[in-house]
Amino acid sequence: MKKNTFTIHTELLDGKLEGARNIYMGANSTCHLYVIPREEIALANAISDILGQPAFYILVSSPDANELQAYIGQTTDFANRKNDHLQKKDFWDLALVFISDSHKIYGDDVKYLEYLGIEAAQNAGSYELLNGANPKKPNIAPYRVNDMEVFFHDIQLLCRFFGCRIFDTPQPKQNPNHLFYAKATDRPALGTGYYDEATKQFVLLKGSILASNVVNSYKPINSRNKFIEEHCKNENGQITLQNDVPFNSPSGASGYVLGRPSNGWDDWKDAEGKKLSEVVQR
Repeated sequence: MKKNTFTIHTELLDGKLEGARNIYMGANSTCHLYVIPREEIALANAISDILGQPAFYILVSSPDANELQAYIGQTTDFANRKNDHLQKKDFWDLALVFISDSHKIYGDDVKYLEYLGIEAAQNAGSYELLNGANPKKPNIAPYRVNDMEVFFHDIQLLCRFFGCRIFDTPQPKQNPNHLFYAKATDRPALGTGYYDEATKQFVLLKGSILASNVVNSYKPINSRNKFIEEHCKNENGQITLQNDVPFNSPSGASGYVLGRPSNGWDDWKDAEGKKLSEVVQR
């Protein structure tokens, strides 16, 4: 079966690999992505596709920033709109400007694209969005809704091609450590962690669910309650650990998870059912 293939073109507008560029799909789509670094943003005044034309745009922080941030917007003239963002927004290093090369999107269309973009970016959660409020869903003609959803699909594709994953849910990083699990049979509780042989500590991992009740024979109730207050989120009785926490002993970690006295060397088991004591030399 022949695959549906096409070519994506990249023009270096200033001759630099990391500079301003125009990314587009030729005859496959009218969607163009202009990538313009902040220090070269004056180029927007010289690009006829941008000057005085409706555009959907994303302002993004440097990919090397500690926290990825973005602002999603729309305008009928990005060449003019950029001036306000230069004065009032310091976080951004790149402007991603999407236009139709045949000028087939209009004022109401880019408002609909903005609505789709903010919704998709919020659902993905890859970037912190700095938009003040969510726009209401614009009322555009039904046939334009379909056209703009197709156009937005091309926006997402060009974003991915460029390397901006604002519309994609981050993939969880695989933990390289040998993981162990402690699970209660009589109540909702499931802990995940690993033994750090260098520090001789057991690290309880974020997302572990602690038992909401403890048995009468469990003694360190006060310290457990303080731990929950400092490190956990309690929603409708489900206590979830919000960050990784090291314990001086596997038993201390499993006791907090299970809400009962625990021998962690036996209660922590890996995916194959092997006890911690069978895997780690004490």
